[in-house]
Amino acid sequence: MSYPALRTFIAEEFAVDIPAEQLTDDLDLIDTGIVDSLGVLKLIAFLEGEYDMTISPDELDADLYRTIGQIETMIDAKQVVAA
Repeated sequence: MSYPALRTFIAEEFAVDIPAEQLTDDLDLIDTGIVDSLGVLKLIAFLEGEYDMTISPDELDADLYRTIGQIETMIDAKQVVAA
């Protein structure tokens, strides 16, 4: 599933020079420097608030938030569990 609010948040918060629609599913947000370690924490706070999900301590690894595709997969999985 696609989550436009996620792309918009990343574009507005971290990648102000990149339009949300140009953020591809496989763009490495960490290696490109779009999201740093503090950014991962901001991203987690956004996910918890926007998608009514809880991120557990073992899910704080920045590698889990490397791409939009990975993040969307996590959102999908957590929404299935919550349903």
